[in-house]
Amino acid sequence: MWTKISVAVLIIFFVCGSAPASEGGQAATEPSIFSGTFADALWTVAAFVLLLVVLGKFAWKPIISGLDAREKYIQEQIKTAEDARKKAEKLLEENKHKALQVVMDAATQAQKETQELTEKTRQDVLEIRRRAHEDIRHARAAASEQLWQQAGDIVQALGSEVLKRAITTEDNRRLIDEAVLRLKQKKDE
Repeated sequence: MWTKISVAVLIIFFVCGSAPASEGGQAATEPSIFSGTFADALWTVAAFVLLLVVLGKFAWKPIISGLDAREKYIQEQIKTAEDARKKAEKLLEENKHKALQVVMDAATQAQKETQELTEKTRQDVLEIRRRAHEDIRHARAAASEQLWQQAGDIVQALGSEVLKRAITTEDNRRLIDEAVLRLKQKKDE
């Protein structure tokens, strides 16, 4: 810093010293900043140097320290903002993964429920089919029984006509059982 101050003082001396010499013999009729004595130039330089020393001690250091503090504060704010941005990006990525997982879980659950409903429907259809077959079998057995009963009544009526006598219920039962037994034997053969 002192090098800069000495260079500035030397430049001022040369400028102040060369200005009156360039004017030569003319009297200073017009006022200018270089019209003055060497003592005035020396006091001006001394005042300037004193101003630089005072400013360096009392103004430049607080200004520089204030600027350094401001720079440090701005850097901290930038770092905080960068950390917040990274954290937000991380949260966004995590939320994307969570949302994707929720969608995949929902799709899996929907597929599972579809399979369960399909299986339940299949079981219901099988149960309805089983009941229908059972109902058909019962209806067939009832129809067969009714047919045999009607056939027995017809045979009894014909037998009564042919024999001209009344066949008792026991005779009728015996004849029917014998006829059914013969038909079953023929069916099995």
